[in-house]
Parts: sequence; structure tokens; C-alpha cells
Amino acid sequence: MAKSKPKKPAPPKKQSPMDKMIAECVKKAQARKKSGQTDREWREQYAKTLKVEDEAAPLSETPFDGTTTRKKTAE
Repeated sequence: MAKSKPKKPAPPKKQSPMDKMIAECVKKAQARKKSGQTDREWREQYAKTLKVEDEAAPLSETPFDGTTTRKKTAE
């Protein structure tokens, strides 16, 4: 029998900048969860770092609560 050559590993696909950013955010979120920090704690700390001229909107309980997805009403 002929010896088969070992296969070369496939070169990694080039990621778009958006994919890189998403992957980085996921890694950071997983690290925060391992450390025991909750999402709410992180959002509160992050909100304190933002520079806001006017009164800031209140934090939601989850990242998906709020009025950002509110449908436009006909007047």
C-alpha cells in the first residue's frame, strides 16, 4: 500500500472587521461570566464611563428591553 501524505490544515478564513469585533465581544462576555460578573453589573459600569451631556436614559433589565424597537404610530 502506498503511504498517504498528511493533509495540510486549511488556512484560516479571513474575517471581516465586523466578525472580528463580534468574536472579541463574545470572548469578553464569556470571560466576564466566568469571573462571576453579571451583565447588569457590566452595563452599569460601562454606562458610568460614557460621556453624556444631558440626562441619560435609564438602564433596562436586559439588553433587549426598552423603546428602541417600538413601532412608529400613525398620527
